[in-house]
Amino acid sequence: MLLVAISTIIDSGFGIWRACNEGKTITSKTFRHGFVPKLLSYIAVVMLVYCSDVFIINALTKLVISVDFVSTKITALVLLSIEVKSMDESFTAVKKYSFLQKARVAIDKFKNIKKELKDN
Repeated sequence: MLLVAISTIIDSGFGIWRACNEGKTITSKTFRHGFVPKLLSYIAVVMLVYCSDVFIINALTKLVISVDFVSTKITALVLLSIEVKSMDESFTAVKKYSFLQKARVAIDKFKNIKKELKDN
């Protein structure tokens, strides 16, 4: 839940950065109507899924998967991925390139170096 809240706050920072760069005005009203409901709804979703997980879902999923609270973790991961994609969209709008794409390229280079070292 903490990671979801932190990622939402960071995404809001990226959004403010994008709005400032595009010359848009940021008011407390737009912040209240965008950030607060989003943060509260994300936290409420994670808490609701966690409560369901504790009382119902975890017992069922433990029969198949040996991971505790898997539905809560999947829900949090989905919300985190939404926020990271939103951050990337704001970053791309400002810097004209995707930090996710740069990360993929760096990971691919690292894998190739690792493979070359293993082959030698």
